Amino acid sequence: MRCSLILSRLSTAVLLVIFLSSCASVSVKDVACLDPNPPSRLPEKVFVAPFGFSSQEIRVDRSGADLEDFKFNLRELMTRNLVRRLPKYVAPAEAVAVNAPLPRGNFWLIRGNFDRIYQGSRFLRAVVGLGAGATLMDTTTVVYDLSGPYPLPFLRIVTTGGSNISPGIGGVATIFMSGPMALTNLFNVVDGARSGITFDTIRTTREINAALSEFLYQRGAIPYKKASRPKRLGEFPEWIGQQDRAKM
Repeated sequence: MRCSLILSRLSTAVLLVIFLSSCASVSVKDVACLDPNPPSRLPEKVFVAPFGFSSQEIRVDRSGADLEDFKFNLRELMTRNLVRRLPKYVAPAEAVAVNAPLPRGNFWLIRGNFDRIYQGSRFLRAVVGLGAGATLMDTTTVVYDLSGPYPLPFLRIVTTGGSNISPGIGGVATIFMSGPMALTNLFNVVDGARSGITFDTIRTTREINAALSEFLYQRGAIPYKKASRPKRLGEFPEWIGQQDRAKM
């Protein structure tokens, strides 16, 4: 009887942690088509330019040269991860400098901005959680068609999100007072410690890639089996293929 009770509490604890931690992520807030006749075929290659900073809302514990290094490293991380992810669902990708000459043809160009960045507190995320010490990263990405005489913007993707809504040590301890507490506490300490701007950037590139994949699917450029769907604000992510298969 006692074993059954412990297993039941353990299952509940794990499910609760998974549910709460899934809320602490990056989501697509808006996708807007900027051209009435956007591309309807896969690009041969996607060029990724370094993201800029469109506002002064950068709240990190750095200034001067340290702040400039932080911005440079953040741009590099965003570019590197986009170039790594894009081939899976979109097309081969290549990083380019901001003012680099661009080819003309069946190519796309990605440019973007970090709109807001709040660093938050790793300690508060790990120990308290539930929003305490949360990070925030808002970005705007614009995709350009390079098939004409000049780059033509055709898609805008806005993302938002951060870490950490899941409960920390104190939050979980008030809910569970037996065996499962150790497991959930450990999970949240690790999650709170590893969450932050770096992970928000990686999650952002994942959602940008998924939004582009969904766009290509909607344009009939890729089959549903090869498509992905972004996590929209307030929704859980799901595969386009799974969604369509359920309708068949």
